[in-house]
Amino acid sequence: MILRRGWLWFITGVFLALIAAFIASVSLQKAIKTATKPVEEPRTQALVAARDVPLHTVLSADDVKLQEVPTALMPEDGLTNPSQALGQLTTVDIAKGEIILQRRLIAPDYVGPKAAFAMDPQKVIVAFPAADLLSKAEIVRPGDRVDLMFSLDFGETTPGVETGQNTLTVLQDVQVAAIVGGPQAGEQAAQASTDKNGRTILLAVAPQDALTIKYFRDAGAVADLALRSPAAKGLFDMTPVDGNYLLRRYHIQWQASKQ
Repeated sequence: MILRRGWLWFITGVFLALIAAFIASVSLQKAIKTATKPVEEPRTQALVAARDVPLHTVLSADDVKLQEVPTALMPEDGLTNPSQALGQLTTVDIAKGEIILQRRLIAPDYVGPKAAFAMDPQKVIVAFPAADLLSKAEIVRPGDRVDLMFSLDFGETTPGVETGQNTLTVLQDVQVAAIVGGPQAGEQAAQASTDKNGRTILLAVAPQDALTIKYFRDAGAVADLALRSPAAKGLFDMTPVDGNYLLRRYHIQWQASKQ
């Protein structure tokens, strides 16, 4: 009797051990599967370059596409909709597959401190002192179109020639690309622009026109800006003004001075 009970306890123990081993094996397999199962990363739609896009390109539908990327890799200013990029101008080269960033785009008609990125490649930007009366009145704004007027006695720059003062419009319909500086610009900027507020007007002009402006400035000509109407079309027909022009126009009587 005692022997039978011993065998019964022995068989029961073995049975329980087998059950425990089975449960442990199943649990271990589940743990292994859970550990090896890849964790799915959150993903989001991003606007990327569909091909290599060079600097100074106006983006079209062929240049961009939507693509899923890990949310963790999405830059804060990454674009998510083609409408945010189409018609915008690139300020850097963008590689194929690269996420389009807002900071790397600019409006083609942009005016302001970053005007060089949007300007016509055939033009240059020159600094113009904000020292004339119109500029001091702070009427001129970025994006305005202006004419440049200069007064100069060409006889002072050309030996053997007497001309007297001549006042003429040297350039017409010039775009104001930006106005930089201001009360916080500091002493150096104020000295460079000769404006008490330290402001300098940046003008977008053809390279040859830039040299013309420099000539008049270096010669000591007195400069003024004339603000054009936004509705103005084409160039005005203008005649340089000197003493003879004024005598004729206003029928001023004169006589030769006695020696």
